[in-house]
Amino acid sequence: MRRASPVALLCLGLLVTAGCADSSTPATTTSARASTPASDPPSTTPSRTTSSAASNAIEIAVSVKDGKVSPKTHREKIAKGSEIRLIVTSDVDDEVHVHGFDVEKELSAGQPTTLELTADQTGLFEVETHESGLQLLQLEVK
Repeated sequence: MRRASPVALLCLGLLVTAGCADSSTPATTTSARASTPASDPPSTTPSRTTSSAASNAIEIAVSVKDGKVSPKTHREKIAKGSEIRLIVTSDVDDEVHVHGFDVEKELSAGQPTTLELTADQTGLFEVETHESGLQLLQLEVK
């Protein structure tokens, strides 16, 4: 029987060590649903993501075009204490308002507008435009 050379053993040891290092490294990506209790069904809303750059804020993007909300008006389930970043784009000048949090901001046609807030209270909160009177979504904070 032939013996393995020291170089072959060294290479094998490096491969095994590299494989072990990868499996013990914690994941750095964050699920958008991570802040939602496990009992809630996963959201099918494509507008929701979690930002991993500056914070773990939940980003929710909504747009209004020709008087229609996209994605359709829906309810977002949010864990109390979560940071929320709403990004709203409208094809007309308007104002967006988050009820209960008293956060509002002017919308300039065609320009994304960002509202940031902390979901520090529980309940059901509407996000709407003032001039056009459209309900964009509801935030359900638990």
